[in-house]
Amino acid sequence: MNLHYLQKIIVTSLLLASISNISHAQEDANKRWELGLGVGAVSGPDYRGSDEYRNFISPITYVVYRGKFIRSDREGIRGNFLRTDQYEFTFSASAAITPDADKNALREDMPELGSTLELGPSFNINLTGTDFSQGWHLQIPWRAVFAIGADESGYIGSVFQPQFVYRNKISDWTFIYRAGIAFASDDYHDYYYSVEPEYVTETRSYFNADGGYSGWNNQIAFSRSFNHSGIRTRLALFIRYDNISGTDFNNSSLVVTDHSYRGGLAFIWVIK
Repeated sequence: MNLHYLQKIIVTSLLLASISNISHAQEDANKRWELGLGVGAVSGPDYRGSDEYRNFISPITYVVYRGKFIRSDREGIRGNFLRTDQYEFTFSASAAITPDADKNALREDMPELGSTLELGPSFNINLTGTDFSQGWHLQIPWRAVFAIGADESGYIGSVFQPQFVYRNKISDWTFIYRAGIAFASDDYHDYYYSVEPEYVTETRSYFNADGGYSGWNNQIAFSRSFNHSGIRTRLALFIRYDNISGTDFNNSSLVVTDHSYRGGLAFIWVIK
């Protein structure tokens, strides 16, 4: 297994952690650790604005840790610095996989895009539920973004993504809906949409992306747990829609559509 493929497995695990960990049975509440293995699949565009889609399937790891300050739970990996039933201040991580973006026709002979890891704080406000496990709440995260597994890896900018989140139980399923807008720094937009003079062609013109408004999105996710003859499994899936109309970088020759969809699923066997 080469390093590039291993990096994609790690990113896939982090990406699917946010949907595979959102449904916990009540009897698991006092367990500090849960460990498991599974398979995850992700499908989506090479980047927002691209009309070329890729699929990626890989084995994934499942880790839940419910410590006092560090947790791996419904929001992926996070640290709780301040938490009540009405508000919380956390530090969390999320990821997005970009499989085989070097095959993108619009970016031919340009640097390969990498999968990304996002790290940063979030201030969350409970709006309607008794706690953050149900009802509406507002998340206000800022995250630094790092590209991995590409020609130009490392820090590529920052994003600010306030969003409304709704959680509820539908029969045995946990349902989560998210709606938000995004703003990003110059260097983040540069990474995806700028075209430097050396990469200009007859069909690809020079473009320098500015920071600012970065589009809006909606996402739904479902997850549930199964227990059959003592064998515990979890199933989770999500689909996300992004719209980039009205953004500055929409004028880049690397953008061909305002609309993009991304989806994924995870099936986990809980070992411990």
